[in-house]
Amino acid sequence: MPPTSIDLDLFLLALVQRGSATPYELKARAGISIGSSAPVLERLAKAGFLKKSKPGVRDSIQFFITKSGEEKLVSGWQSLIATRPTDPDAVLRITFLSWALGRPDVTVKFVKAAAEALSNAAATRRAEAKQLQAATDSVGANAFRWLKTSFEAARLDAQSKELTRLGEQIKKRK
Repeated sequence: MPPTSIDLDLFLLALVQRGSATPYELKARAGISIGSSAPVLERLAKAGFLKKSKPGVRDSIQFFITKSGEEKLVSGWQSLIATRPTDPDAVLRITFLSWALGRPDVTVKFVKAAAEALSNAAATRRAEAKQLQAATDSVGANAFRWLKTSFEAARLDAQSKELTRLGEQIKKRK
């Protein structure tokens, strides 16, 4: 599995393990588009981590996790905990994985570290925006960069705050 997609691969393995067996179920239950999930499910099946059913009603194919898929899931998610992604989808997939695999204590620590990474990224963007604002004296290209960088700082701050809130809720559900 390519390192850039390991969190998505493991996330889909976990969802299939928990009963979301078709791309349509993944869309309905987890909000994952069919166009995103179908190629990954096929790749995981070719790698031996999933088994495909024969086409059923309306050519629907179900996927089932294999023993090697379960082993990959159990061994693979832990390496993701050490990462500090700032991509919200990656953060949420890793959060789900550690929580779903029965490690709320590890999940809370990861969420706290991820929220801090997002907060630090926001601070960096705010500093960049401040420099851009000082250098912007007319409505030119720098003005757009200043607007975009300011907006991104606010987005990262909001994501950090919401992730912190979600971590607190997960902690209460232990």
